[in-house]
This record gives sequence, C-alpha cells and structure tokens, in this order.
Amino acid sequence: MFDTLHDIDWAALHHAYGPADDVPGMLLGLASDHPGEREAALDDLHDAVHQQCDIYDSTLACVPFLFELIADRTRPDRGPVVELLTSIGEAVHHYPAGEEESTEGSVWRLTLAQGRAAVAARADAFSPLLTDPDPDVRCAAAAALALLHANGPATLALLRGRLSHEPEAEARTALATAAATLADRFPELAAPATAWLTTLAGDGNQPAALRLTASARLAARAPGPLAADTVASTARLLRHIPVGQAGRSADAALQIIHRALGDRLTDRVALCAEQLTAADPALRHGGIRQAGLLFHEVRGPFGELAALLGRRLADPDRTVGKAAAAVLPDLFRLAAPAADAVADCLATAEDPWSDTRSDDLPNPHHLLRTLTRLGDPRALPALAAALDRPALPHDLGFLVAQLGPAAAPLAGPLRERLAALSLERPPHLDRVDPLLTALGATGGADAVPAVLRVLRAAPAGPPTDSALRALTRLGPAAAEAAPALRTLLADPGSPHALPAAAALWAATGDTGAVLQLLLAKAGDPSPWVRRAAARALAPIGPAAAEAAPALRAMLADGEVWVRVDGATALWHITADADAGAVLPVLTAAWTENPHTRATTAGCLTAMGSAAVPALPLVHAELAATRRHNAGFGSSHVIHDDEQLLDACRTAAEVTAPAG
Repeated sequence: MFDTLHDIDWAALHHAYGPADDVPGMLLGLASDHPGEREAALDDLHDAVHQQCDIYDSTLACVPFLFELIADRTRPDRGPVVELLTSIGEAVHHYPAGEEESTEGSVWRLTLAQGRAAVAARADAFSPLLTDPDPDVRCAAAAALALLHANGPATLALLRGRLSHEPEAEARTALATAAATLADRFPELAAPATAWLTTLAGDGNQPAALRLTASARLAARAPGPLAADTVASTARLLRHIPVGQAGRSADAALQIIHRALGDRLTDRVALCAEQLTAADPALRHGGIRQAGLLFHEVRGPFGELAALLGRRLADPDRTVGKAAAAVLPDLFRLAAPAADAVADCLATAEDPWSDTRSDDLPNPHHLLRTLTRLGDPRALPALAAALDRPALPHDLGFLVAQLGPAAAPLAGPLRERLAALSLERPPHLDRVDPLLTALGATGGADAVPAVLRVLRAAPAGPPTDSALRALTRLGPAAAEAAPALRTLLADPGSPHALPAAAALWAATGDTGAVLQLLLAKAGDPSPWVRRAAARALAPIGPAAAEAAPALRAMLADGEVWVRVDGATALWHITADADAGAVLPVLTAAWTENPHTRATTAGCLTAMGSAAVPALPLVHAELAATRRHNAGFGSSHVIHDDEQLLDACRTAAEVTAPAG
C-alpha cells in the first residue's frame, strides 16, 4: 500500500501549519494495525490538511492515497476515511463565493473546487463500498455517492436496489438519507425520490428507524406546514425503535423534524418530552440537546420540560445525567421546576470545586450555577466551602451575586477572607476580584473597610476597578469611602476617574463633585467612555442639567449603544423637554440592534405616557414567539430575553393610554 507515497516532495507542499513533510506519517498511521494510531492519524489529517474544511495542495496530494486505503477491505476504520474524502469533496460548498472577491480569494476558491474535482472524479470507487463488510463504510459510502457522484439517476437506482439486501438498520437509513440528498442535488429526481421515501415511511415492515428517517426527509421537503399529527406519528415510531438501535440517523431525523416544526411550541415540547422519556439513552440524550435549543429559540411555558430535564439528572445512563446538568444553568429562572432535583443531585455530588471529577457524572459546578441563578439558598453550603479553599474559584463572585438576597449569610465570611488577604504587594486580580464582586452584592457598610483596604493597596490597575465597582453597588452604605474616591478624581486623565465618579455619586449624591468630570468624559473619543459617562449621568437626574447639550450630541453618535445610553440619560435629566428627540432614537435603535431593547424598554417605562407612540413595538415584542436574540451565541440568551419580556410588560402597563 502507498507504493508511490514517497515519490511526492511533501516538504514542498503545505498544510495549516506549514510544510507538509509530516503528512506521509499521518497517511501511514491510517493504515496502522493499532487502533490508537489510526485514530490519532485521522485527527491529525483533519487538523492539518483539512482544518475547518479548508483545502491545501497537500490535501489534493492525499486524495489518491485515501482512495487506495478505503478500497482495501482488510483495513479497519475506513468509514471515517470515506467521510474525510466526502468532506474534502464538499468543502467548496461551505464557503459561498462573495460578490467581490480578491485575487487571493479566487485562488483559494479554485483550490476548493480542485478538491471537489479530485474526489468526484473517483466517485465510482464509492459504489462497491455499499456491499463492504463494515456497516460504517456502507453508511459513509451512501452519503458520498449522493453528494459527489455525477450520475444521479444511476445512483438513486443503486441505492434503491441495495435496500433489500442491507441487513443493518443504520445502513438502511443511510440509503434513505442519501436518496433525499440526491433529490436536493438533481431536481429531476425529486419526484421519484419523494415517492420512494413516502413508500418507506408508510411501510410497517420496515424498521422504525428507517421509517423515521424517511418521514423526516419528507418533512424537510414539505412545501407547507407539517401535518397536525406529525408529533404523534413520530412518537409512535420512536417507541418502536429497539434499545441500542437509535443510532445517528434517528438523532439526525429528529433534528430535521424539530427544524421543520419551527416555532410550533406545543408540538416541539411534546416531541422533546417523547425523546426525554424514550427507552433508548441515545434518544434521551438527543432530547436534552433539542430541549436546550428550544429554550434558546422560542418563548413559552416550559415548566413540564424543565421538570423532565431535572428528572434526567438521575438517569441510569450517566452520560444523559451529565448532559442534563450542562443544559440547566443557561435556563436561569426557567429551571425552577427542576430546582429540587438539582439540589438533591448537588447534595450527593462530588466537591464542585475539585480539580478532578468523574467525566461521566453530572458536573457539580453546573448544578451549583443552576441554583445560584435561581436564587436558591441550597447553594449556600457549596459557596461557603469555596471560601475555605486556599485559591478562590474565579467565578465565585458572580455566583454569589447571582444568588442575590439568599447570599446574605456569606457577607461576614467574605469580609473576613478579604480582610485576611495579604496586601504587602499589589494584590493579584484573581485573588481579590471574586471577593470584591461578592461583597458588592451582599455587603453593607461593614464591607467598606475591607474594600477600601484593597483600594489603597492597589491605587492603579484592575483590582482598583473591581473595588470601585463594589463601592458603586454598595451605594450610600459606602459613604465612608468618599475621601478615597475624591482623591481618585483629582486626576481626570486616570482610567479610574470615571468609575470613581460613579462610585462617589452613588455613595454621597454629591453632584458638584462629579459633574465636570462626567461632562468631559461624555465627549471622549472612546465610545465605551462616552457610554459609561452617560450611564453615570442618568441616575443624577435633573441636577445634571448642565450635561444636556453633551447628551443631545450623543443622539447623533455613530454607535447605536452610545445613542441609546445618551437618550436614556437625557430623558432622566430633562424629561418631557427632550421627549421628541429621545423617542425616535430609542425606536430606531430597537429595530437596528435588538440587543438594545431591554435598555430601551426600561427608558420607555420611565417616560410613561410620553412613550405611547412606541407601544406598537412593545406589543409586537410581547406577541413574538421567537426570542429576540435567538441564534446569538451566548449563555445568557434566555436570561436576557426574559429580562426584555419583563421590561416590555412593565412598559406596556405604565405607558398604556388612560381609558
């Protein structure tokens, strides 16, 4: 095998990390008799010659050798190699051409096209693999033929002819999936492929997993809404899939059905419930993932689904419990129906702060985070235990702050830990920030001396900002800190002057001491500084009338967030006098950047009847099914959207026209 491997000058070729002289070793590793070496070689090839679906000259040079390998039926683990070849051939479709592309981009796209051509030219080699003794190879070959073979009708006939001879359920479903792919590639095959899938979906003699796959592919091609009984029929099929035979195809089919159902909340909740209570752990695992996606995408009553996720923490399959624990923290308050199950699981779990834990058990840190985000006092023992550790967890402060009023018993231990911290040298941020963040949320006047001690020991740097944020949150209780804060204001050019001004006003309400600095910062070149100045001016209210011209200038700022923060501050300072200028800025930002909506809704609430013209936006938001930030890659998607809904409900109530 690979007789001509060393005839190529690999050092003259390149991959993601430079010269490709190490590629021959990777290819030889694929043919190794040792499973670990084969797996490592495959990972290395993906990482080097096909990183993020890219194509290099070394990738093209690998193609003939990869085909040589998959043709040898004595070699194990060839299914993933077929998948690698398929991905190389499909890479060009991962990067749509732009309207205007540089010369370099055009050359790169040509390389992608060469990758497809190199694999497609040998696509006939996938046909005999449909009868390979390895079912993984047969599954991968069906997909490769559907995606890469130029003769669509012949390929469809080959797939159909193979079905009656295919003994493995997963490989049978791969044939149906491939037929649907052909229908997408070749419009003339849509009718015969759809007819075949329809026959398979309705054939009670076929395995349930195959019927599910056929039904899902039909759902994906449906021209209109899915039938009302889609979930019921899907549930019946799920119940007939033998344990251990769900496979990847069933999971893929269920993902397709969820996508086709879209925003049909009741149907998707019911389908998730079926998955979460299925006999096969693979189906339950997939149900957890789909439930998490549903929570992130759609608004609605999720109590039953959250409770089901909680029950899965005690699943007999440990990987299912681990998956459920990973989803629950991001639900924030929507996880409330699972709180008892989470607390019970945490009570018997390993130390959430341990550096070593079982890989197949629910992560106790996820459980703890779920409880803190619910404000559940059952999180207290674990948080208190963290204060006894030599090194504080980096997120302790956030967890305590999220726990809210229930964290009050921790105020004393937090003060003691901060007071005991050695400050002979400027403290490292990792040592003080968790304590300062936590004290800002739980402390009162008793916390101020410990915070001031840090502020004086670290007159500059990140710990200073942490201390200032804590003092700002403490508000009037931090009046004792006023002299130290005034000292920081003495240098207006200091990066700490602005947060010091915010802390001083929060502690003393002394507008005269901070106003001139805030006015100067409102015209700063940095949009971040301008925003911070506007946010510091807003709570001052009418006493900051001198800032009105600077805030009016922000209404025309090029940064939407500066406009929103400026408009909000202007309203709080001048009220009705500037309503005509403020409201258009807020409503325009609402459409331009959905992430501004919660802040905007808060300002609309403050505006009261002056915000009546914006009520249609508020009502439309409350009526929307999808979350305003659906698809935004953040762990706070649900939290932020629920906050927006709260703000909109308040705004709708407060601004409703009389009568």
